[in-house]
Amino acid sequence: MNGMDPERPSEQGRAADGAVLAVLTVLTALLGALFPFPVWLVAPVPVAVLAYRHGYGLSVGTAALAVLLVGWVEQQVFAVLAQVLPAAQLRYSLLGVMMGPVTLGLMGLVIGGAWREGISAGRTLWMTVAAAVLPGAALWLWVRLVYGVDLLTVFMDNWLLLARTLMEQAARNAPGAEILTDWRVIIAEAERTFPLVKPLVPGTAVAAASCVAAVNMALARAFLVRLGDDPPWFPPFAQWRFPWPMALGFIAGHGLLLAGSAAGRSGLIIAGENLRVMFYLLFTVQGLAVGWHLLERRVPPPLRVLALGLVVILAPAVVAWTGVLDTWFNFRRFPPQD
Repeated sequence: MNGMDPERPSEQGRAADGAVLAVLTVLTALLGALFPFPVWLVAPVPVAVLAYRHGYGLSVGTAALAVLLVGWVEQQVFAVLAQVLPAAQLRYSLLGVMMGPVTLGLMGLVIGGAWREGISAGRTLWMTVAAAVLPGAALWLWVRLVYGVDLLTVFMDNWLLLARTLMEQAARNAPGAEILTDWRVIIAEAERTFPLVKPLVPGTAVAAASCVAAVNMALARAFLVRLGDDPPWFPPFAQWRFPWPMALGFIAGHGLLLAGSAAGRSGLIIAGENLRVMFYLLFTVQGLAVGWHLLERRVPPPLRVLALGLVVILAPAVVAWTGVLDTWFNFRRFPPQD
């Protein structure tokens, strides 16, 4: 069944269920403040479950409380860092760090709220990706336009300054330690690669947000199924396909790359590479779905996974272009999409 099941336990059972989920939401957020990876990657899950089963009132209030508590914890951490980092840079860093729990809470609310309204899994995924990307992009743009500060550069500068400070302290305690040489290499490599990687942050952020959104949707649905619910979900993997206009974004990215390389225009190259990164993952997934469909009747699942995994490793571009071409040539002979 799709959407919210009107049949619910008693009021006492609902209250206990909501209290447990609310506490789990807050504890996950606080644990993520101390150990961001990998805890924060799955922080939207309890919020999504809470929103689906109890609506927006309790879930929004719980998410807001979690953000406030995380903010207090982060302030204590940044008070210690104030001995090392400049006050202005710390202020912008704290602003950026606090966008993390806000974004994760919003993702959970979108997942649970969309499912509660009976919205399809596909639309829920795109809404969750937007919730993951837009708040951070808006914050970066606002700070850039109003204060003339690039948050990405601030984060990197703070990390480098903190790393150098820790290295200097370690050098005073153990001047001949071999790890210091490795540390210097890591810092130098980070300084060298950051200017190269920074222009690709938009495309990488969208691709990463797609993965995080899909993982959280899968975990939240598994949680809800264990509780007896049945929120909307995707069709079988062999039937996955994306709307054909998305293929134009993938092709446009390659076109801009070629045009930028031919004309020597770095702006076109950066735009093309970001588009390519955004859509590459999607059509790699669709290409794998095509392969899964073709092998479904003749090859057992373990061998299918092994075969498609080898193809992705050896010829990833072939898989992605298979997904792109499938949007027009319909290799699986599915009925036309609405």
